[in-house]
Amino acid sequence: MKASRVARRAYLLFTFCSLLFINPAFAGKESTVNDPDSKEVIRLQEKVQELDNRLGELESRAVLSDPELIVKQKDVWVCAKGHRYDNSLDGVCPLDKLPLRKKFTYEREKVYRRQTIGEQIERVLAAEAGRGITIGISATSTLQEAYQLRGNNQADGEMFGIGSLDIFFIAKPALYTMFFADIETIGGISPDERIDNISLLTSDVDRLDEDKEVNAREAWLRSELFSQKLVLSIGVLDLTNYFDLNMAANDETTQFITDALVNNLLLSPPTNGAGVVAVFDPKTGLVFRAGVQRGSNVRKSLTERTYSIFEMEYLSHLGSLPEGHYRFWYRLYENTAWGISADQKLTPYATAFFRYGQGLGSEQFSRGDSFYSGGVEIRTPHTFGLRDKYAVAFHKTSLATGINESLAEVYYSLFLTDNVRTSFHMQYLIDSNKGGNDKSYLIPAVRVQLDF
Repeated sequence: MKASRVARRAYLLFTFCSLLFINPAFAGKESTVNDPDSKEVIRLQEKVQELDNRLGELESRAVLSDPELIVKQKDVWVCAKGHRYDNSLDGVCPLDKLPLRKKFTYEREKVYRRQTIGEQIERVLAAEAGRGITIGISATSTLQEAYQLRGNNQADGEMFGIGSLDIFFIAKPALYTMFFADIETIGGISPDERIDNISLLTSDVDRLDEDKEVNAREAWLRSELFSQKLVLSIGVLDLTNYFDLNMAANDETTQFITDALVNNLLLSPPTNGAGVVAVFDPKTGLVFRAGVQRGSNVRKSLTERTYSIFEMEYLSHLGSLPEGHYRFWYRLYENTAWGISADQKLTPYATAFFRYGQGLGSEQFSRGDSFYSGGVEIRTPHTFGLRDKYAVAFHKTSLATGINESLAEVYYSLFLTDNVRTSFHMQYLIDSNKGGNDKSYLIPAVRVQLDF
């Protein structure tokens, strides 16, 4: 770079001296303000300085790189005796006048690419991620305060907080094969410990066994077979990641915090445990799923008590509406139940969702428990900020034991950065007779979600 700058300045000096030599008037005449030749010299000096500045700017922006060898396919035309030509020559070999045959070959070519440092770093990181283990961290913190509207004096004005931390490990040991592990710890106090209900006012409580205890929540191996139409997952599984899905109400960290709005209460899967899930997707709009998992509190063997579930999903476009998902599931575990889960886009920015469940009780086809929920989610541009969203939902549950409960929740999720999101919630426990007392509560909440 230094040598090139010296050469450039020598060239500019030579150019200026040449101008003086070609027009001696420039050198021999006394310059005055009104002398036209003097003005021409000044103009040329300014022009040379401008060119010098522009050349320096270009040098500062230039990105140099080492040469790179690339392999390219090239068409050639071959004579009967093997002579090759780069063009067709009207289809006739100039040596023996026989027809030429078109073939292709490969050749290496040295090229110089303008490549930024960011591109080089991105390429190296992508290569490393494909060979090693990717680690992710997710942390959630929820703060709630309960205000009793009706019933006996229970948890009125009390504040509750609960937080969870998940560390994910993802690896790809083989083609179309992925290993996933989730180490989780949860701690804190939920309003569910003070308010009798069946909805679970904080969904994290459903996974809380011991306060601040570290658990291996999930650890499974997934493989895609038969042109990626059949997906098998085996290991410690969370069945709610595969069944009773919903695009607008299925994530307790970014959507509703009430567990009854995250999944159908009658799905009733056991605590995460050893199991197998098979998903068959023939790419026709229909998806079939089947799962088997060990039951809770199993001591003797994995087959001592099992939870089995089957589901069919249909991807549809109803009339002029965008896409929608409609699912039907049937499960067997101690007793039987069935349910549906649907989410339908009304516009590209609004999604309506609905769930229904019916318990068949201890005797087949007898009337048992019932559950239904529904709501709508709205996204940008009908929000205050870019990538914000808000939603409102309602659920009602009636159990054969006589327990009845209804609840509504509304939230606004505020996008801050790609790693930070916060949301503001309002839960209204409209009516619940759990525990033998009719009661209702208003519970405002705030949640902060971090993802790395």
